[in-house]
Amino acid sequence: MPRNPGAENRPRRRATRLAILDNITALNRQRKAAIQAGNSDQVNAIQESIDALHDQLDDLAFISLETLEDSPAVRQTITELRGAADKLEDEADTIKTVADALQKGAQIIDQTAKIIAKLKGLVPIGV
Repeated sequence: MPRNPGAENRPRRRATRLAILDNITALNRQRKAAIQAGNSDQVNAIQESIDALHDQLDDLAFISLETLEDSPAVRQTITELRGAADKLEDEADTIKTVADALQKGAQIIDQTAKIIAKLKGLVPIGV
């Protein structure tokens, strides 16, 4: 079984896409000629064909995206990304906890320094 089940269809989808684009290019040339000839009915008909080909391109892109989304490699990557996101959230919580602990530690050190300063004023310490 191939690693990516949609891989075997990729060359066909690409060839189909290129053929559609070639047809759009040819129709655009015909449309330009119809405009120059002043044939509005033909211009409208050609434009409808071009629009239909664009719709086919959209459908082909959708099929490609569906195939990609259904691939085991993409599902595995999504699972790994979710795991990484969970780990980042845990790490953010830890960082917040550490930051809180550091802040509390700084407050304790500040209070201790104030107490020592008061004690220093009350108790004569020899140097």
